[in-house]
Amino acid sequence: MIKTLSFAAAALATVALASPTFAQSFSPSTGNLSGSGSVRLQQTTDVTCNVSITASPGATTRAIPTRSISAGSFLCVVVAPYGAWSASVVPGSTSLISLTIGANTVANKPCYGTVTVAWNNTTRSATFNNNVLPAVNAGDPSCTLVSGSINIPGLQIL
Repeated sequence: MIKTLSFAAAALATVALASPTFAQSFSPSTGNLSGSGSVRLQQTTDVTCNVSITASPGATTRAIPTRSISAGSFLCVVVAPYGAWSASVVPGSTSLISLTIGANTVANKPCYGTVTVAWNNTTRSATFNNNVLPAVNAGDPSCTLVSGSINIPGLQIL
């Protein structure tokens, strides 16, 4: 009986690991892709900023070496990208994307970290909904990506 259960468990594990739902990747995985959008950022004050990015090639992770934050709200002119940015697929999902991002805020108290956000393959966009980025310095407040989205035409998660 134990041998039968062990064999059944091993067979199920093999099927699960071979399943395509565990092998997500970006499509295309080659070429740079650019995108833009608007994100509402809240820390000591609430601002809406325009964000533009260019992502490098990659099958499961794409570095985002080129990124800019510009004024949507007036105070957003002092908000700047912080740290190394990247986007990664979330294993087992075509509707989530993992973003490592950061910003030096209006209060000059940077936030940086990885958040998992909704991804829509139809609109080719990542949507923010109260995603929290931790403060870089102990004692500083965290940042909340209250709302907004970044559209990256041509990018899909398969």
